Amino acid sequence: MWRLESQRGNFAVKQLSVDADVSDADTVEHYNVTETIAETFAGRGVPAIYAIKQGETYLQVIDGEGYLVYPWSTGAALDIFQISTGHALKIARIIARMHRANITVPGANRQQFDIHGEEKILQLLELAWEFNREVAKSLQDALPNVLSVVERQRSATQSLKCHQVISHGDLDQKNVLWDTAGNPALIDWESARELNPTYEIVLEALNWSGIGSRFDPELFWTLISSYRNAGGIIEGDSLEASFHCVLGDWVNWLMYNVGRSFDPEDQAQRILGAQQVDLALSTLRRLSKELPELVSRDRL
Repeated sequence: MWRLESQRGNFAVKQLSVDADVSDADTVEHYNVTETIAETFAGRGVPAIYAIKQGETYLQVIDGEGYLVYPWSTGAALDIFQISTGHALKIARIIARMHRANITVPGANRQQFDIHGEEKILQLLELAWEFNREVAKSLQDALPNVLSVVERQRSATQSLKCHQVISHGDLDQKNVLWDTAGNPALIDWESARELNPTYEIVLEALNWSGIGSRFDPELFWTLISSYRNAGGIIEGDSLEASFHCVLGDWVNWLMYNVGRSFDPEDQAQRILGAQQVDLALSTLRRLSKELPELVSRDRL
């Protein structure tokens, strides 16, 4: 990310990773569609920051590199230890507004769930025993729960395909900027797509109530209530399935970091991978423990 100062004002310039093939038409289309989603939501009163459009495209390709240019924002992202209940409740109401808008944007992707099969998990475990025995031991101890989560996720995904709306898709703390008055602005719309609305509010209510660190069940339910009071609808048939798919998301993050933990070329990646394995396993344990209470419909 670059700050560009010019006679026309200040801008934030996002330079895409070299992994983004900007010579590929589908890649270019993806960025143009997701920025269109952001601009469409901005027109519906959602505080979305979207790229400046030049001609018919938001993504600018210069010398084979991809760039998105935004008006400069003075807001700052807050981590989980900095946010207050007030911050979290604003996000719940914004999510409800996006779901109620039920916008249509041609070319928007539909929600897809990655599911790690047992064979792939066991292969990663075998490699971990060879290259990082500490990570392998942690995964081995958690293996029964991990495989159980994957099995439940497999059937749960089918329940979430019936009703989908376009939304942000990755609205955790890093993708919200806050100004000094406490007003949010939503950034990084690359994951915007059609998804099940109950799944998204469950996912983000868990994130903003600290499921990865210091989970506050009462804040979770307060977020759900705020979402409903703002017009969001919790679909009873999708509620439990949403939790199982969130657990499956954490398994995906776990397995990705198991692979990172024995990166043969990058020690920093190995260290980060091992740390994130610990985070994913602790979150899986915490969420699995809380699950019976969280899927109770007495609180809805």
